[in-house]
Amino acid sequence: MTDPRPVSFSLMICLSPASGPILAVGGGPVGLRKIRTLLDGGASVDLVSPEAVPELQALAAEGSIRWERRTAERRDFSEHRLALLALPPEETADVLPLAEGTGCMLNCCGAPESGSWALAAQFRWKGFVVGAGSGGGDPAGSAALKNLLRQSLEDMTEEKENLP
Repeated sequence: MTDPRPVSFSLMICLSPASGPILAVGGGPVGLRKIRTLLDGGASVDLVSPEAVPELQALAAEGSIRWERRTAERRDFSEHRLALLALPPEETADVLPLAEGTGCMLNCCGAPESGSWALAAQFRWKGFVVGAGSGGGDPAGSAALKNLLRQSLEDMTEEKENLP
């Protein structure tokens, strides 16, 4: 049986602070989860959303992210190289035209087929970044695989440490 999704090439990139912040549009639970992943990786995040869940409000209050309480505008995409749209499919469709022709690469959580990049479920282990990704097709599966990999590495490390 073949996978019905088109084949895509997976690429891991390491961004420096000089790369600038990543634009996040959408302050709900999905946005929170994705923004946490970005922050854990050391990224700087600019959130644009009229509302945000309390956890994102707290991150903004402590200065961990920059939050503008408004809807996205074309200039947001012109000013960023990467954007994460943490919106439902119908809202994603409304925002996509704002990004057209700006050169900003998009991750569309609610419509992965419309994006140009996907965020892997990842963790750090002994100086390595370990990730699992589905290209946005199965985020829950990616998270489950990430947790399995993490647990396996921890178990292997624990077994080695307990050898005589």
